[in-house]
Amino acid sequence: MHPGEGDDQGCWQQWRTDRDREEQRRIAQQRRDRKVRNKLSRVVAVLDELLSPGQQQPRCLGDVADFYQVSQYRLSTVLEKHREEFSQDGWRPHNRDHDGQDLWTDRAVVRAGLLLEKSAVAAHLRHLLGVGDIPLVYSQGEARLAECRQLYNKALTVVADIHGESSPDELWRAMQGADRYDLMAMAMTLAALTPYDRPSLGQWLREISGLTTKDGSIARGLALLIPQRQAVDVRKLKEPGSARSNRLRADGEGAVCQ
Repeated sequence: MHPGEGDDQGCWQQWRTDRDREEQRRIAQQRRDRKVRNKLSRVVAVLDELLSPGQQQPRCLGDVADFYQVSQYRLSTVLEKHREEFSQDGWRPHNRDHDGQDLWTDRAVVRAGLLLEKSAVAAHLRHLLGVGDIPLVYSQGEARLAECRQLYNKALTVVADIHGESSPDELWRAMQGADRYDLMAMAMTLAALTPYDRPSLGQWLREISGLTTKDGSIARGLALLIPQRQAVDVRKLKEPGSARSNRLRADGEGAVCQ
């Protein structure tokens, strides 16, 4: 053995060992991910949370691509990469009742949502199954800016109603009929309009609460404007993983693509 050959061989062996370990970790992670998908794909009731009223269950590749708002090419790529998993879910390349189309079971549709990237619908599905967050999409297009101008005007109206002669009861009941997104958007707008660095920020609340007690305070002012929480006020977005608690419904394997 020539001088230095032993060191070179040792470095090569160490590199091979490190690479093999990394490959083993990668394979182990893939197995764990697949095990999770196998479990979550059984929660087919999550599709009911995502389908619009009257919308049919997607039963062929084109339907599934439309459902997740992705191209058929992207969906086909995912299908080919994980073909064995989809086959176990009941996916079939040919549907006897509808020539030229494949057949997607509910479990296969759920699995596609677990695997698809850059799909807001798939991200929502993963959120409901407790394995992801709903993506936040921002835009400064003309249509969106028009919506934001309307939101700003509504916020000014709310401020005027609070400080004017309108009854807090009327405003509260009006907001009870609003959906969750509108209320969140209104809260963000009002917070953005608030000059939080002013020392007299809560002065008006102190003043209105001082009309009913000698000990005027911000908290007392808010207590005059905001009623207590009631059981019917629980109107929040479903928690991550909420769909996993649903009862598993039967997979509609007999349906065909229309």
